[in-house]
Amino acid sequence: MRGVVVPLVTPFNEDYSIDFPALEEHIEFLQKVGVHGIFINATTGEFTSLNLNERKLLAERGRELVKSAFYLVGTASSNTVEVVELTKHAQDIGADYVVIAPPYYCPLNDDALFTHYSTVAESTDIPIILYNIPSCANPLSVSPIKRLALEYSNISGVKETIDSVNHIRDVILEVKGERNDFRVFTGLDQHLLNTLVLGGDGGIMACANFAPEVHLALWRAFHEKRFEDAFEHARRLAKLSRVYDLASSFGSAIKLAMSLRGFSIKPVLRPPYMMDGDEVKEDIRKLLAGVLG
Repeated sequence: MRGVVVPLVTPFNEDYSIDFPALEEHIEFLQKVGVHGIFINATTGEFTSLNLNERKLLAERGRELVKSAFYLVGTASSNTVEVVELTKHAQDIGADYVVIAPPYYCPLNDDALFTHYSTVAESTDIPIILYNIPSCANPLSVSPIKRLALEYSNISGVKETIDSVNHIRDVILEVKGERNDFRVFTGLDQHLLNTLVLGGDGGIMACANFAPEVHLALWRAFHEKRFEDAFEHARRLAKLSRVYDLASSFGSAIKLAMSLRGFSIKPVLRPPYMMDGDEVKEDIRKLLAGVLG
């Protein structure tokens, strides 16, 4: 798996029930434009606002809908036993990968993080993408990433949602350098080009929910060695990524941007998250107009 992977939003109705028709429409759109992977129960999908049964139901429905892209399922939890249960479920329904963020809320050292992930890796066979998101969970330093990658063949890659070129560099050089099939993805739209330049494999990026054409254009230009075009698309992604700075949460930013671009997904977040109002929506509209026209 390489390329542009989309961490899906979870569509909700006004009563906070899951809007499955909107989910189906969005997945169909993403496959039509040609994204390389689709990731359900992601951070962007508000997985912490879903109960266990809803997460399984979404994973099953997504598996039915995703046909022309790699299919990834988020199975993170602060409870190792629950992570194993969700990961086994993803394996049983035929997902291609699971993506697992570290436990959140309780601080853990590297040894505890290694034990958490090794327990899951030893309990399942499905390829695992580690998910480093230090703004929301225990950070994964290079050392446990490398140890896990070298000891477990089914730990297949990492999503790096970290605003550090040096960290991504070190993971690529120290981990991918010793295990060439280990995949390194950025989780930040503005880091896609530099991740590719350093030898990474793509990105798992939330703005691809509403502007996947920009991410795909950068990917194609880079691999076709049209570097001036790649630079231009990277500048557009850098500007688009400012959408996160305009809203109170990533979920509000992405769903407002989607509504402004005409997607049928409603601008509804489950509490405790709240949608931003008209002022923020107007700021996002101006940003999108300046970048996407």
